[in-house]
Amino acid sequence: MPYLKCSSCGSRTYIVSEGTCPSCGTALRRTSPPAGPRSVADEQIRTKLGVAMRELRADTALLTEVRDGHEHIRWQAGSGPYVGHSVPLAQTICERLLSGRIDSVVSDVRNEPALHGVQAGDVRAYIGVPFTTADARAYVLCCLAHEVRPDLGTADVRFLEGIVESLRQALK
Repeated sequence: MPYLKCSSCGSRTYIVSEGTCPSCGTALRRTSPPAGPRSVADEQIRTKLGVAMRELRADTALLTEVRDGHEHIRWQAGSGPYVGHSVPLAQTICERLLSGRIDSVVSDVRNEPALHGVQAGDVRAYIGVPFTTADARAYVLCCLAHEVRPDLGTADVRFLEGIVESLRQALK
C-alpha cells in the first residue's frame, strides 16, 4: 500500500503521489514509487548508477532530486542506507557543489575547508554532477568513496556527464 510517513509529525497516511498530512497539514510528496514492480526506467537508472560506481571504483552512486530545500535520494547503487532519505539541502555536500563552494571532485572530504560542518559520515571522496531535466527538475548524480581518492579528475567528471545525458532520457 502506498503509505507515507510525515517528516514533521511522524503520522502515516495513505498517499499515491502528493497531498497533505491530515495530522499537521505538512505538504507531502512521494519521492519514489510505491512498492511494486519496478519500471523499465527504474531499472535503466539503477544499471547506469552501477556502471558509474564500478567505473569510478566508488562504494556508492546516488541520483538525488533537489527540491523544496531538501535533497531527496531517489536511486542508489552500492553500499549504504541512502535511498528514500530526504535531507535538508544546507546539510549536504551537494549543496556546496550547487552553490559553487566546491568543484565536482573532492578527493578528501575531511580536509576540504568548504565542507566543514557537513554531515558526511564515512564518505572520504566525492564526485558529483548537477543537472536539470526538460521539465526543470534539479538532480545531482554523485559517487561516494570510503577512502581518499586523489586519482579522481576531470576525465571522471566528463564520464559522469556522459552518464547524465543518458539519465535524462530515463527521467522523462
